[in-house]
This record gives sequence, C-alpha cells and structure tokens, in this order.
Amino acid sequence: MSWLSLLVVLAWADDVSDADAAALEELLREAEALAAATPPAPPAPSARSVASTLNPGITAFGDLVGQLGVDAAGQVMPGSTVYLRSLELELRAAVDPFAKADAVIAFEQEAPPLEGGPGEGFGAEPEEAYVDLVALPARLSARVGKFRQPFGIVNRMHPHDLPWTDAPELLGDEGFNDTGVSLGWVLPLGPAALSLSAGAVSGSAFDEDGELLNAAATGRAELFVGAGAFDVSLGGSAVEGLGTDDRILGADLMARWRPSSRRSLVLLAELVEAGDGPLGYAGLQAQASRNLYLGVREDLGEDLRTSAFLSYYTSEFLRLRMGAGYAPALGQVDALAQLTFVWGSHPVEPWWVNR
Repeated sequence: MSWLSLLVVLAWADDVSDADAAALEELLREAEALAAATPPAPPAPSARSVASTLNPGITAFGDLVGQLGVDAAGQVMPGSTVYLRSLELELRAAVDPFAKADAVIAFEQEAPPLEGGPGEGFGAEPEEAYVDLVALPARLSARVGKFRQPFGIVNRMHPHDLPWTDAPELLGDEGFNDTGVSLGWVLPLGPAALSLSAGAVSGSAFDEDGELLNAAATGRAELFVGAGAFDVSLGGSAVEGLGTDDRILGADLMARWRPSSRRSLVLLAELVEAGDGPLGYAGLQAQASRNLYLGVREDLGEDLRTSAFLSYYTSEFLRLRMGAGYAPALGQVDALAQLTFVWGSHPVEPWWVNR
C-alpha cells in the first residue's frame, strides 16, 4: 500500500464524509502522478570524481627479454641471459579543447652483449614529452616537444609495440628521437589520403652523443589508400642538417589485408640511406588465429640476417613472443623470448594487431 492510499484510509477512519474523502483521494492521486513525472535531481559530484577528471591517463609497459646465442662452434655464448629491457610510464591527457599532451618516462637497460663482458645498467630519461595542437585551421596539426620523429615506420614505434622481439638496425640504437616542432597536414582524396609533415629539430640524428648538435629540417610524405579489406601506405622521409652536408633519406611500404578479426596479412618494408650505405628490412606477418601471429623478417645491409617470430596475445594486456635469427656472416644463431605486459589506462594498439 502506498503512502497516498494510507492517508486516504486514515481520513476515512476519522469519519470524513464520502465527498471529502473522494476529493482528498483525487488530490493525492494527482500529487502522486506529479511526483512520478519529476526526475530525481542528479547526485552532486564527489570530490574524488572531480579530481579524477583532472588526472592524466596513465599506462605502464613492462618488457622482459631472455636472449640465447650460439656461436659458429656450437657453443652457448656467455652473454645469454634474462633482463628487463624497459619499463615505460606513459601519461596522456587533454590539456584543453585545442591541445593534448603526452609524456613517456623510460627506465631502460641495454641488451647485454652476447660475446660476454659487462652490460650497462638501467638508465632513466624522459623519452618523449610533447604537446599536440589538434584544432589548427585548414586540417593542420602540430607537435611540439621531444618525440619520435615522423621518419619511416620503425622509428615512430616504441620497441614493445613492434611486431618483432628486436628492431632492425636503421637509425642507431635509440632511433631518431629529437626535440623540435613538426607541422602536419592531411589531404583527403576519396578512398585515399595524403599526409605531409615538415619540421625543425635539434639534429641528434647526426650526433647521438649531443656534442655537436646542429639544427636539422625534417620532412615526410605518406600516401594511404584503402579499399575493402585491403589498405596500403607508401611513404618517403628525409632529414637534412642545416648548414651541413648531413642527410638521411628513407622510403617505406606497408600493405595489409584484413578479411576478418581472425585473419590478416601485413607486409612491411623500409630502406634508409644515411651515407654509409643502405640499410633496410622486409617483413611479413600472418595472423593464424584471433590471438596468434607468425612473422619473418630479412634485414638488409652490411650483415644479412634472417629472423622468424611467433606472437601470442592472451589479451591486449599480455603478450608472449618467441624469436630466432641467423646471421650467415657471423655463423651465429640467436633466440629471444619476450614477455610484454601492460597495466593502467589502455592505449591504442599498433595497427598490425588485428582485433
């Protein structure tokens, strides 16, 4: 029995006249209908929820690697061991409606040399710290700060995001990660799009130790075409020292076929010319099931190397990977086991992960 009906019964019990009781009941019914039609007031936001909206999204990446080397004589190499390659802390947030910020703090350990000898300990540094200006006119965008420069494919990705246990040798151990500004522009072309970028950086691509830094100009053009389950991108990149003869040129190709979430095929190829002869690779990745990927890669350059990889995703937060490579010039076989784990706010997965 509702509280309105209870009031009517009480009124009746006090010998109220029939007419008065009917009028009272009608009045209470109208009040009940009005109360039901009025939505409840929203709860006041708690201090905790207000504070959460001001905090950045935080993600931690752990990359644990085990390496095993066998020399030409069939002996296990003394540098075979397990080590924590990196622990990265990434913070992402919208600064305001016109800008987003991203910072990556990396704790990294260099791979111990397979030949033996002391390896390097952990080093900590702000690997990236930049602001993206996303609301510029005429389809323009800008990135300002320290970031992986828009050069090729591999250079733009963190090692734990690559489809391999190791990265091909192209732009040095650390890649082309520099401080500066890059301006981007995208031109839609129906089923295709043309992306152009140009920037100015401090020039660490020509001096990794930071002793003789000289400003450099960067540029990249990429054509992307999509048609059904197929998409292809073809890119070209360049870095040129200002006032010097230093120059690095690159070309890259990506072709992908994704007929379903359980099948995909990705082809990656890249060539870099830095003055000491061309370096590059060609790789193929095939998705065998929803969570299982197989891949091969051929590294091109002074020392040829052939590698094969097997990746298994238990979820988007945990991945197991095995890799093996052979370098004919050295007569050396090496194997790598990798465990990558993610916790916290989940970022966008690399585009070669098919979900």
